Amino acid sequence: MRATFKTGVILGGLAAIATIAYQQYQQRKTTSDDIDHRPSVDAKRDPAEVGLTQLDSIHRADWQANGFPQTHAELERLEREEN
Repeated sequence: MRATFKTGVILGGLAAIATIAYQQYQQRKTTSDDIDHRPSVDAKRDPAEVGLTQLDSIHRADWQANGFPQTHAELERLEREEN
């Protein structure tokens, strides 16, 4: 076999492997829609995380720092207090 043929076979194989790896990466990549439906991974360890999605869990620190209500009940209570 010629060296150019061997090189072509090797490069073709590498290109095929790279293509397969890229396709699998694209399939595994999570979107914000996906994480907005999965429950928080910390829900088992932190009672405050129960009922939050993964996206909510990411934003939870900001909510606490800015004083946003954490639950619907707390939001309703704040609305009643305003009236």
